Amino acid sequence: MTEETLSFSFLGLTGYWYGLFIAAGVLFALCLLGVLARKKRLPAGTVSLYAVLALPIGLLCSRLLFCLLDFNFHSFFSLKALAMFWGGGFSMVGALLGATLASLLTARLLKTPALALLDILTPALLLFMVFARMGECFTELLGRSRPLTVEWISNSFLAQNDGYDAYLRTYALEAFTAAVLCILMIFRALRNTKKGSVLLTGMLLLGCSQVLWESLRFDSHMRYSFISMQQILFACMFAIPLMIYAARCGKKAVVAAVLVCVGLVGAIVGLEFMIDRSGFNRLLLYIPYALLLAVPAALGLHYRKRSEQP
Repeated sequence: MTEETLSFSFLGLTGYWYGLFIAAGVLFALCLLGVLARKKRLPAGTVSLYAVLALPIGLLCSRLLFCLLDFNFHSFFSLKALAMFWGGGFSMVGALLGATLASLLTARLLKTPALALLDILTPALLLFMVFARMGECFTELLGRSRPLTVEWISNSFLAQNDGYDAYLRTYALEAFTAAVLCILMIFRALRNTKKGSVLLTGMLLLGCSQVLWESLRFDSHMRYSFISMQQILFACMFAIPLMIYAARCGKKAVVAAVLVCVGLVGAIVGLEFMIDRSGFNRLLLYIPYALLLAVPAALGLHYRKRSEQP
């Protein structure tokens, strides 16, 4: 992609489309958060205080997590290198973590229930992800898949070609997933559900879906051999609510959840190795991959239903 494709001029200044999408994502997420905060009658000033705290904390956590977990980043102990965030290097999980920490701090300062804020923050963060992922179409390497070998996909609107290979627009699939989850979590947030239910459900479904998408995308950063570090973080994201819901259903449910997670890790590592190192058709390998990730999602939703029954 050329510099003219990635950037635009405004009042004599040069801006970048990816940055504009990130800014739009933040703005719309805060607007949605404000609407839901009024619906849930959170204290006045909650969203304003949250916005002031979340922007710097989210940026800092996103950058720090990248620097810690990107094994090609050799300048972690250089403050100058850490501060050069305009050169790229961020973690989506780090941004979500920073946004969550900001909400906990906001709730503490305003002496309001943290779970109430986290429940309405969940769809807002999903909306941010929609814009952030779509903005990746204005970057050169972010959000594209491994080279494709399936002709009917390679010639579809889901793929892009660089003259050598075809790559799936993974960012579009991630944006679509985040949009669907955002809508579902908005409806759930507006219902009188148990506090924390929206947060845990969002974590469960987003974590399961992102493990698959992180495997498909082939960004060069935050990877160790054939395993993406963000993939591991998203796996932890769905494992936490699964275990919480299982704990509410008794010891047998916890044992079943642990066995599912352990078996899932082994199966996914094996599939990742085959996807990265073998000549098998990747599409055929991703079918059992998706089916495996559907198991903890379905199990978590089942335990949620049992735990929330009166």
